[in-house]
Amino acid sequence: MSEFVITPTVDEAQEFIEIATDFSNPLDIVREAISNAFDAKAKLIDISFDVIKEYGESVLQIRLEDNGEGMDKGGLQAFFDLGNSLHRNDPDSIGEKGHGTKVYFNSTHIHVETTNNGITYKATMEDPFRKLFDREIPSVSATEESTPEKLSGTIVLIKGYNNNRRESFTHEIIRDFVIWFTKFGSVEAPFGIDQHKDVQLLLKGLNRDEPEELTYGHYFPENSANMTRLFEEHLVDAPKYYCKRIIKNGKLKNFPEIKYQAIFAIEGNKVKQDCNPMLRRQGYIAPDGSYTVQERYGLWLCKDFIPIQRANEAVE
Repeated sequence: MSEFVITPTVDEAQEFIEIATDFSNPLDIVREAISNAFDAKAKLIDISFDVIKEYGESVLQIRLEDNGEGMDKGGLQAFFDLGNSLHRNDPDSIGEKGHGTKVYFNSTHIHVETTNNGITYKATMEDPFRKLFDREIPSVSATEESTPEKLSGTIVLIKGYNNNRRESFTHEIIRDFVIWFTKFGSVEAPFGIDQHKDVQLLLKGLNRDEPEELTYGHYFPENSANMTRLFEEHLVDAPKYYCKRIIKNGKLKNFPEIKYQAIFAIEGNKVKQDCNPMLRRQGYIAPDGSYTVQERYGLWLCKDFIPIQRANEAVE
C-alpha cells in the first residue's frame, strides 16, 4: 500500500466562463458598473449603449464612464482577475468578491482607460469569451503613462456584449433597472442617509439619441391625504389613491446583535401607475419590458440598500 496526497486544483478557464455567464440578467453589467463607480467615490456616472458598424456588422457597444478615483496598477490587475478584490472586508464598499467585472468578459472586446494620481493606464483584452471557450485565459495588453494634468476617472468600453443581443437595452428597460436594482436607485434616503444625494447619472439606451439625467434614489410617493378626504374626492376609487409610508428600525428578537432597517410603502394602484410608467394596465401602451404589479411589487430584501431578492412568502 502506498500513500499519496491530492492537492485540489482549479480549472481557471472554466471558472471564468462560469462567472461570466452566471449573471441571469444581461442588465447586471449596469449594476456592476454603477457599484464600481460608487466604490471609486464618483460624483458623475455616464452610461451609454450604442450600435456601431465594424467590418459591415452591427456591434453592440457599451461605454461606462465615471469621474471617481480611478485605478492604480494593482486596481487594474484586480479588475481583470477573478476573486481578487481590493475592497474585501471594507464595510463601505459594495463590491468585495472580485467577481462583478467578470460579466464584462461575455464580450468580444474590453478596453479600459483609467487615471489615478496623475498616471493613466490603458488596457485592452480581445475576444475574452471566445478564448475562454478555447480553454485559454485571455491576456491583457496594457500601457502606463504619466499624465499629471489629467483628472482621475475611468472609462470602460465593451463591444459585442451578450453575443450582441440587445433587446434588453432600450432606454426604458435600463432606466427601470437602474431605479430598482442598482446603487443609484438606493432606498437609503428615507433613513436619513444623504451622502450620495449629489451623485449624477447620465443614461442613454439604444433607442434614445441624447442621455437622460436621473435623480438619485428610489422614488417613494408622498403620503396621501386621510381616507375621509380621499373618499370625498374619489368616492369608491379612494383606495386607489391611498399611499402610506412606514419606516422601521430595530433588532431581530432571536439575534439581537443584528439590526434591521425597513420601509413599507403601501400604495394604491393609481399611485403606482402615476409614478411607474413600466406598469401594464388596460388602456395604456406600456414600453417594452413592462410588467404587472404582481410581477414586480412585494417584499424585497436589500443589501447596501439595493433590492436583491423578493421574499413575498415571508408575508404569508
